[in-house]
Amino acid sequence: MGLRAPNLLREGDLVALLGPSSPLPKSADADRCATVVESLGLRVKRYPSSRQTYDYLAGTDRQRASDINRAFADKRIKGIFCIRGGYGSSRLLPAVDWKAAGRSGKPFVGFSDITSLIGGLNTAGGAVAVHAPTPSYFLKQDAPGKRSLKALRKFLFEGYEGLSYRERCGRDFKPQIARRGKAKGRLVGGNLSLFAGLCGTQWMPKPKRGEKFILFIEEIHEQPYKIDRFLTQIILSGWMDHVAGVAVGGIDDCKPKRPDRWKGPDVVKFCLKDYKFPLLLGLPIGHCRPSYPLPIGAHVELDAVKGDLRVVGSG
Repeated sequence: MGLRAPNLLREGDLVALLGPSSPLPKSADADRCATVVESLGLRVKRYPSSRQTYDYLAGTDRQRASDINRAFADKRIKGIFCIRGGYGSSRLLPAVDWKAAGRSGKPFVGFSDITSLIGGLNTAGGAVAVHAPTPSYFLKQDAPGKRSLKALRKFLFEGYEGLSYRERCGRDFKPQIARRGKAKGRLVGGNLSLFAGLCGTQWMPKPKRGEKFILFIEEIHEQPYKIDRFLTQIILSGWMDHVAGVAVGGIDDCKPKRPDRWKGPDVVKFCLKDYKFPLLLGLPIGHCRPSYPLPIGAHVELDAVKGDLRVVGSG
């Protein structure tokens, strides 16, 4: 049995806006983020963590976890938007009522540091999460951002069953085939550094009997040697034995410093060179602009022959 797919949103639905990670740099940005979500045709309930500051966190662990649990428990709330990433969501993993979260069927939207909570919803909640830009991503108003927001609305209101990223992304889809092949499996992952941080915890995805994973990774603002570190940690844990293919999104601003020469994508290929599974890079997903939503936990087919990622099962 697969993971539970999120319910579709409808015009006028009430959704939660909360902060599981870091605070916004400017308090006024909370209003702007709410406006972004409202532009999707939704009504917004702002939780305290969306505007709080507790040093580098958007409130204490108890406050932030409470907001998440209350949002999942409130039957009026139809979806949950994490206002930004940063740091701190992994601290909340033991405090979230994941069973209640999974039963709710509410789309849970976020990326970057929210990768930790996506792992929790997948493994402990038994539900698919929506890996997509947070509202703070859209504060920069440009053409790629507008395409990203349009894609997010379509994803949340119409679903993703049978979705082909080659077709959905159109001109923004410029894949790079690093190793040819095709593979099917359950989609897992997110931001590489956060996903590596789940190694050795109960929230790291574990395959069911005979199940394989398609691993998705993306990264930003990390030097190439750190990408090596994160991937090596996952490899040494033995977890990569469960992987049937790897899809790589944006590896943004991961520039080398002398004497290094390899860029981020070069390091990904270097670290995975001894595996035989298909490897596809350059997907417009992650911190890149534009950025398209991804159903983490759904079943997908990775096509590193034609260059595509297709959803073959909603959960």
